[in-house]
Amino acid sequence: MAYFAVVNEQSATSVAPLSGLSESEMLMVLRARVAEVMSIEAVDASGDERVSAVKFIGKLRLDASAAFEHLRTRLAALGYVPLLREAESEREMVVAVRGEVAQSAPQNLKLSLLLFLATLLTTTLFGGMFAWSLSRPTTDFSLVGILSNGIPFSVALMTILGAHELGHYAAARRHKLAVTLPYFIPVPLPGTLGTLGAFIQIRAPARDRRVLFDVGLSGPLAGLLVAIPLYVVGLMIAEVSPDPAPSNRSFLIQTLTAFFRPEAADNGVYLNPILLAARFGLVVTAINLLPVGQLDGGHIAYAALGSTWAKWLSYLAIAFMAVLGVTVSSTWLVWMLFALFSGAARAQPMNDLTPLDFKRAAAFLGTVALFFALFTARPL
Repeated sequence: MAYFAVVNEQSATSVAPLSGLSESEMLMVLRARVAEVMSIEAVDASGDERVSAVKFIGKLRLDASAAFEHLRTRLAALGYVPLLREAESEREMVVAVRGEVAQSAPQNLKLSLLLFLATLLTTTLFGGMFAWSLSRPTTDFSLVGILSNGIPFSVALMTILGAHELGHYAAARRHKLAVTLPYFIPVPLPGTLGTLGAFIQIRAPARDRRVLFDVGLSGPLAGLLVAIPLYVVGLMIAEVSPDPAPSNRSFLIQTLTAFFRPEAADNGVYLNPILLAARFGLVVTAINLLPVGQLDGGHIAYAALGSTWAKWLSYLAIAFMAVLGVTVSSTWLVWMLFALFSGAARAQPMNDLTPLDFKRAAAFLGTVALFFALFTARPL
């Protein structure tokens, strides 16, 4: 999961205006530089004496990407950052914000390490208890039994979560965004798996919707590249149960079972620690792809569909989780609250006008198909 900086007209870091210019002169210079790429129809300085945010409304004369890159260079010398937004009546808006984009993200390495170790402990102990209770235990409940299940479970799960977050991290670094290393979330409660996942913080807005899409999608894909092979390993060493196949298998799990363990296609299997960790990794990936706020699916939906459609999809997803939480499994209520707690604010890119290219649009359709392949109404 990636938490993006939400940047709007008032959120940039203040810097001094160009030396020697009064505020009225600054406004004139800003207008002249924006006019290089836009036919300006209206200007709104919002009565701000410091001219910290000025809105220029009109029609761009250049492609949005080219206009943004031109303005970013031209306004930087004045101590301003451009934001490109939609306006009414098929017009565009350039918002010149006094400030600068973060070039580095403050990283609390001690906290990151402490949370990693704490999550390693909680997933070993509490995840070990859970895995022991589900894996057809043949030994008494003891510390040895917990650790024998908890260590492989924890290593597998932390590897999946770590791969997910490092996928975000690598994509953010590739696009030169200020980003932190992962922070894991320990949950020291009996009856849980010991964690609610992990997240990174991106301290700067994405340049455009294509960057937002790349960073949002990279985490789930990286996590799946680890979770699916681990699921196959866990499946291959699992014992087949005489019970009928559970009704909560996702399409992907049904496919993997039919291919690698056809004898278990119509039967259940006893969950071993690796299989449990991989299954949880697949479930978390599906939930993360829901189009809600700061979840990966929220970033992906915003990048692909724009703010209006993404907003309504978010409302629909929250209602969907609430209904499932009441009618199918209370686990959905926990995830719904977690999704809301993570933040409903939109991670709006600086250039909000450039749509996805064909390659990313096709990847978005593939992501929708991937969500339905992973989805199950009863996660665990």
